[in-house]
Amino acid sequence: MASWDQIRNDVRSFRASVQPAVTTIRDFSFDSLNDRIFFIANDLLKSSKSPMLFRVDLPKSYSDTASSPSTDSDLDSDLEDLSSDHHSTTGLDQEDHDMGLIPFDPTTYQHFAIPSATPIQIITGGSGPRNPYAAAPDMNSFSSGSQPTASGNAASATNCGVPELGCSITDQILAAAPVLSWVPVLSEEWIKYSNSSLGHSPADRLSFYQFEPHVNRLMFPYGSAIYTGSIQEDGKFEPQAARTAHQSSASSPNRSYSNLVHNALAAGINLVSVSAGPLASPRTPLPNSTAPNLDKGAAASSSMRADPKLGGSELDLVAFTRDQDIWVMTLGGVETQLTFCSRNKKKSDISCGIAEFVMQEEFHRFSNYCWAPSTPSPPSPPPRFPTPTTNVQPASPPQTVPSMILTQPHPQHSMQHYQHHDSFSPSPTTSSPNSTFTTPSPTSLSSPVLAESFPVPTINTSFSSRTTERILYLQVSEAMVDLVVIPRQGMHPEFEEYRYPHAGTPNAVSDIQIVEFVPRLHDDDVVPEPLHKRLWGRVSVYKMFPWIEYIVRFGWLPGGDSVWVQILDRRQQNTAILAIPLDCFMSVAEQAESSEQAEDELASRIRIIFEERSDYWINVTDITQFLSPENFILDQDTTRDDVIQFIVPSERTGFRHLYLATHSPQTGSKIVPITSGNYQIIDKSITVDTQRQLVYFTAKRDSVLETHLYVASYAKGANPENVKRLTELGYSHQVTVDVVKSRFVTMYSSVDHSPACAVLYLRWSDCRHSRSSSPLSPMESIDRKSEWCMCGCQFPKISSHAFVLREGIVNLSAKKIRQAPVVSSSTPLGHTRSRSESFANSPRIDTAFGSFKTGSMNSISGFFASHLLSSSLLSSPKSVQPQPQLQPQDSGIVLSSSAGAGAGGRKSSLRFVPTTQASSSAPPSSSSAGGVVNAAHHPVAEFFTFMSSDNVQLHGCLYRPSNYNVGQKYPTLVSIYGGPRSQMVTNEYKLPKFLRVFLATRLGYAVVMVDGRGSNDRGVEFEGRLRYQMGQIEIRDQVEGLQFLAKPENGGLVDIDRVAISGWSYGGYLTLMALVQYPDIFKIAIAGAPVTQWELYNTAYTERYMGLVQENKEGYDKSNLLNLVDRFPDCENRLLIAHGLIDENVHFKNSEMLVADLIRSNKPHQIQIYPTERHGLRDARVNEHFETLMFWLLKKNL
Repeated sequence: MASWDQIRNDVRSFRASVQPAVTTIRDFSFDSLNDRIFFIANDLLKSSKSPMLFRVDLPKSYSDTASSPSTDSDLDSDLEDLSSDHHSTTGLDQEDHDMGLIPFDPTTYQHFAIPSATPIQIITGGSGPRNPYAAAPDMNSFSSGSQPTASGNAASATNCGVPELGCSITDQILAAAPVLSWVPVLSEEWIKYSNSSLGHSPADRLSFYQFEPHVNRLMFPYGSAIYTGSIQEDGKFEPQAARTAHQSSASSPNRSYSNLVHNALAAGINLVSVSAGPLASPRTPLPNSTAPNLDKGAAASSSMRADPKLGGSELDLVAFTRDQDIWVMTLGGVETQLTFCSRNKKKSDISCGIAEFVMQEEFHRFSNYCWAPSTPSPPSPPPRFPTPTTNVQPASPPQTVPSMILTQPHPQHSMQHYQHHDSFSPSPTTSSPNSTFTTPSPTSLSSPVLAESFPVPTINTSFSSRTTERILYLQVSEAMVDLVVIPRQGMHPEFEEYRYPHAGTPNAVSDIQIVEFVPRLHDDDVVPEPLHKRLWGRVSVYKMFPWIEYIVRFGWLPGGDSVWVQILDRRQQNTAILAIPLDCFMSVAEQAESSEQAEDELASRIRIIFEERSDYWINVTDITQFLSPENFILDQDTTRDDVIQFIVPSERTGFRHLYLATHSPQTGSKIVPITSGNYQIIDKSITVDTQRQLVYFTAKRDSVLETHLYVASYAKGANPENVKRLTELGYSHQVTVDVVKSRFVTMYSSVDHSPACAVLYLRWSDCRHSRSSSPLSPMESIDRKSEWCMCGCQFPKISSHAFVLREGIVNLSAKKIRQAPVVSSSTPLGHTRSRSESFANSPRIDTAFGSFKTGSMNSISGFFASHLLSSSLLSSPKSVQPQPQLQPQDSGIVLSSSAGAGAGGRKSSLRFVPTTQASSSAPPSSSSAGGVVNAAHHPVAEFFTFMSSDNVQLHGCLYRPSNYNVGQKYPTLVSIYGGPRSQMVTNEYKLPKFLRVFLATRLGYAVVMVDGRGSNDRGVEFEGRLRYQMGQIEIRDQVEGLQFLAKPENGGLVDIDRVAISGWSYGGYLTLMALVQYPDIFKIAIAGAPVTQWELYNTAYTERYMGLVQENKEGYDKSNLLNLVDRFPDCENRLLIAHGLIDENVHFKNSEMLVADLIRSNKPHQIQIYPTERHGLRDARVNEHFETLMFWLLKKNL
């Protein structure tokens, strides 16, 4: 029997063996004008591994040149030539090549315009493979000083013609694509300067940025400051810190709140008593209370600027929230307060611009304000300012800024797709404490060093000549919301208190308002007081729609003359989108002069432009996008007056699909489907190409385990079944599309392959019904008013032009596992329909590459399969020598090549194969108990599919123990979450997310996961099985999955007599339910932070799935673990409960009440309290303790 010390040593050894060789890349933003991509990534070359902002300069080639000189017939001929090879090697149908691949043209790579400031590393060659590890020390070269290089290999024999290798045309394209260098936006010199002179720390993190291409401006919070600046033509960026005139001592001693848990926010019906502005006051702390830090990393301080957003008519202002109010400042830091909640000492539960807890946690809207649409002037060449002299006050301790993904453009910017705040794409609030900066800025007239730094243009400071700005926001009140007090341990006991609506209790109430203002340009500037307007009396949405409970989304319509609001009822089964003209908003003075007749007239102008009802619940998304009037698609007899047209998601057919909604006062609403079928569009922002009437979206059409990019048309006459996939099967993709330059960047991975990143270009062929033989230019190929063409020429194809931003790493253990799977599935794994069903009665344009690929998957970047290159790329081939030892960043692969086609042949090939020259220090395979756990060596998931007892197809995955031997049974751990809006079984990279799972396999356990009924992205009926009965059906699916794996014909790996189960949060709840419902199956249950009684959890989540407490008393009683205490086992060492004492989401009271009842019933159990932890275990030492405790218990008793 293993001792505690042995288990602890095993845990420490495993954690030490985990090598963080995988860079996280996220938040892509295209600069279409300058052919750049911005993104956030963690720099593995630095000790802190902190995320930083990078850019990649894309060579100006395909996107800026005329279409290929090849004629259309040449393209078709070449495509057929390549496709015939592809068909012969893969055995796919003849239609498969028509996913849309224009063949590789080597001449296109002669058009690179390499920016002089940041040379691109061209790591490619004629018939030679790309080997970044031999050509450069680091493939993600952060240096801009290296020159373009080419690597090749010796003459090689072709292997691509071998049928089993299965080359895809996309493989061929990206195998020849250059690998581009990363360039840090913040230079090493600036970071050193900021640490030494600006009060920053090496631990400061950059987790959010906003780029506005229309003005070429970048903004980000970093440490304790907000920085802005213009990107110069050569890509250089000199950030300017906004100084702070506001002093924290001037503010009231408010208790501030977490960005995630902000207690009080919602304003309510009682706001009719507003006089000069919104009612508000600071929240007063309880005696001995402290400012909580509930935002999972970002401190909330009364002097901090949170949730910053660039905006204004010229995009030269930054709005943010502080305390309970909205503020705005110039780029130089001159501030103007817009709302005044913090001044009202009597109303401590009202705030403006800050989203309440349930809105952030359950509806994923993290901001409560948005700028009016901007109409900026074209950007002028950015000035080259000298590095300013900066006077700095001591900075506050460095804080973490939560992530903010900004992908939805302003309505009138629909052709640009960049990281940007908007109303219906949620943006997490961002906090950063103030320091006093005296930093020069073109818009700050009060800086003492301004005149010395650079010339300042004369600015007319008369407010009468300035543009009036507008911000739409929610004022929220939590006066009726339950107050939760969380104690903190220590010598001097302290506690946190915040508002948390428990199921069945009142929610926060929101009131939508607009503030009009003229910002101050300098400290002595005199401007009018901000003017606040709201919906009064009969115009109030609460008067017109008394069923409203939540305002879940809101924003501006294109043009800024109206706003839109999505409302939801308490049961979350009815929703509506309203269009509200600005004239309906009135100030206090305007309301005083109004009459009931005038209010009735204004109320009649508020329109319901979309509404929906569900028998289950409404899933609120961030997909809705409004079209500008010039881009409307209308019938000939319809005028554009008062018409609103937008793309909206709906689950009315049982699956989430896109619809083109058109509303006019004369004809009402008309809904036309854009997509249809038995698959789910995922909840991610869409991209609309209004010139071609195309919409790009991500969905799980071909496999419920994989996310792919698709395109559909909303042109007149388009068939909603005509949907085209643009990414290749075998991976899950996260995609950002740039319609201006017809390209997209994809971050893709699989369980066998670490995340890789590539930029692919889209091309359009000439219409087959057109008499013209020459291809049309990209923006002229489709007339805006044209109808759908039956030849499908509106749909793009993947061009041969591509770039790689980061190469992935293959798991060297995968091939062996795939060749001898434990479970052989008789159906194409992961697919909701068979291949024949996928393509039956579908037009030629609606094709894909085939079924889910197991074993040697076809890779979009050519890491699993052979790669076909044009021999004309060969310039000066040279041999690539394999590295004798794998470094942490290595891919674990070397290049193998052999002679193939002669010098005059069209094709040559290369192949990536596993390293054979393994040294004693090289990482062993994952089957070795002492191996290194990195991207090339970690446990491999084996997917399986089975039919449940009620004939529902379910998917699961199995991880073999590291000491696996064929025919042997092993103790098994079921890892579970199981709640709605979750999916654990997906074909995407799992390191480091599943580290505890990998640790279990290292210690000799098989691990099983099953996505049972209620899990995400399989339609509302599949998800809706949980309605009114959470905890009552999920465990049966887990048990049947175990029984399926325990059968000899399915490998017999699972020892059904030695099964444990573990989960956290909802998974902790189901873990306890498993022990109660199936004590003979589950011998040990380890539950983390479990819900034990649903009345203790929040309103929005609980009532969405369980209904109202007073209407489903029986369902709440059956799902209440406190009512099932007598069914817990009477044997010792079978139940462990772990919970963070200061858990802000699932409060410790849940475990406290269960343990109290277990004691009263004299039931054996163990409780592990973590006094300093919240809803998740974040401290490394706490994680080590929990894992030691968990596996010590399993080793001792299972």
